[in-house]
Amino acid sequence: MVAVVAGLAVLAALGAGFFAWQKASEADRLRSELTIARSNLDKARADVKKAAQDVAAAAKEAKELKVATERLTAERDSVRSSLETAQASGEQLRGELALAKDQVSYLSARSSKDVVRGMPKSASPAR
Repeated sequence: MVAVVAGLAVLAALGAGFFAWQKASEADRLRSELTIARSNLDKARADVKKAAQDVAAAAKEAKELKVATERLTAERDSVRSSLETAQASGEQLRGELALAKDQVSYLSARSSKDVVRGMPKSASPAR
């Protein structure tokens, strides 16, 4: 009977040892998985940090481009306004020139031929 009890005790000890060994190997496997998960988490954090830096740089660049666009738009509008003013001045000067030609023609037709002969035919250089 003692041999049977001793045998059962040995079997129980072997079973407990196997169970302990199994739990220890499972704990080692879980530690390994935890280490891998922590490593992946650290990598993900680094990726998120880099992405945040990239977003900040892109936002800064977008802001700079917006300022440049606004400046160029204002410059374009200014040039457009200047061009329209120059065109209007040109039109006004053409109208005044046409009127002056008509007036000279009118006066030439009513003046004596000696006066008309003495009139300059082209603009004299500025002195």
